[in-house]
Amino acid sequence: MKTYVLILCALLIFVGVPTHAQSNPPMKLIQSIPLPNVEGYFDHMAVDLKGQRLFVPGEHQRTIEVIDLRAGKVIHTIRGFGGDPRKTIYLPEVDQIWVDDGDSTLKAFSGSSYDLIKNVPLTGYDLDKDSKRVPDNGVYDPTTHLLYLGDRADSTPNAGPKGSIEIVDLKAGALVGSILIDGKNPAGLVLDPSSSKLYVVMGDTSQVVVIDREKRTAIASWPIIGGPEPHAVALDGPNRRLFIGSRVKRSHIYKPGKLVIMDADSGKVIDALDTEGGVDEVEWEPKSRRIYYTGTTEFIEVFKQVDADHYQSLGKAETGALAKTSLLVPEMNRFYSAVPKHIVLTPPVPQAKEAFIEDAKINVYEILP
Repeated sequence: MKTYVLILCALLIFVGVPTHAQSNPPMKLIQSIPLPNVEGYFDHMAVDLKGQRLFVPGEHQRTIEVIDLRAGKVIHTIRGFGGDPRKTIYLPEVDQIWVDDGDSTLKAFSGSSYDLIKNVPLTGYDLDKDSKRVPDNGVYDPTTHLLYLGDRADSTPNAGPKGSIEIVDLKAGALVGSILIDGKNPAGLVLDPSSSKLYVVMGDTSQVVVIDREKRTAIASWPIIGGPEPHAVALDGPNRRLFIGSRVKRSHIYKPGKLVIMDADSGKVIDALDTEGGVDEVEWEPKSRRIYYTGTTEFIEVFKQVDADHYQSLGKAETGALAKTSLLVPEMNRFYSAVPKHIVLTPPVPQAKEAFIEDAKINVYEILP
């Protein structure tokens, strides 16, 4: 049975705050790339700068859609996943696409043939299917070739009380470590390039767990005051600020969400700003000192860092309902937003007789000065 995301267009008001776009956001929609054969949610994308390709995980149908950005179309679909693919990493030096898989593995595909070339079992792989930990988001350290994956224990019934951080050496193609952490849902991760710290936001405990990457152990845990369902994180290293994207309720459509500003050395919360709901991506661009906050409630909100303790909204760019996944590519002056397929009905439901389908698409934005 095919599944779609349902929109009741006459009732498209997200819970909590009415939807409206602020004027003059610093980004402009310049293209929409159709994905007519993709259903369900998307997840964390990657880009091949030289080859001008975008790699887009289709969670529900368990594919990676390869998009030629010059031609503006899908040129290949990678299949063969045992679970939901969620986090993609592209390694240009070896032309490989690495993707975590919901079957508790990490897979590598050739960037030329798209054939599977490596399958790395994670620590949950040998467990019973009801007790597996499931990988979700991750962050790559190109200096050490290590990929740190958040392995969730809240996705299967009996996975236990703790999630983990799985450490995979992408050069060797091997699992080299696993760190158990307090909490089931390590939802967002960011590296501190100036130290050995790894920051992990826990979606179920509202904590930032600080991990020493050299010792491979947690060294601190800080409460995220004002952000009860943290799901994404970015770091301004020089100013020592964490930018934490938080859902307020366990829902993709509840507004407002929160952008929590935290001191990266002490864990002190500096501010918590109302913004879009259902956050899945928070991206920091240091040259422009902007934060791009992607929610599922139809908009990307862009914030400007006035100074380390003060932030202002520069406006909102419209995406589409439940468009939770995005990718900022400063090298190309582009921002990509993945909008899922919808069935659009006009209430009352189920009496409604007429519906139309809006195909999935990638919205392409030019970043403005």
